[in-house]
Amino acid sequence: MEVVLAMLAATIAAMVLLWFAARGAITICIAEVRDGRIEVTHGGIAPRLLADLGDVVARPRVERATLRIVRSRGFADVQASGDLSEAQVQRVRNVIGSVPLAKLANARARR
Repeated sequence: MEVVLAMLAATIAAMVLLWFAARGAITICIAEVRDGRIEVTHGGIAPRLLADLGDVVARPRVERATLRIVRSRGFADVQASGDLSEAQVQRVRNVIGSVPLAKLANARARR
């Protein structure tokens, strides 16, 4: 019985690790917003896009938020959490959607 439980625990741990690895592989960029300023904490994004996103979070000012840009079926998808209004989230999606996914993915290496 102990062997079965140990194997079950190992299988669950492996699946969790696989989930985190897959999630990391589709992530293009993670940006943190603090006091109306945006900073890329993971991955990379073109300076022009970062400036545009900075404008979105500066007016009206966003105190705290996290923007996660991921690949999703050939397109870039934005996952936002924090103090963003629905209008600001839509503006972020518009900024990210204005650039082809290939250019977003290539900006990752340039950072």
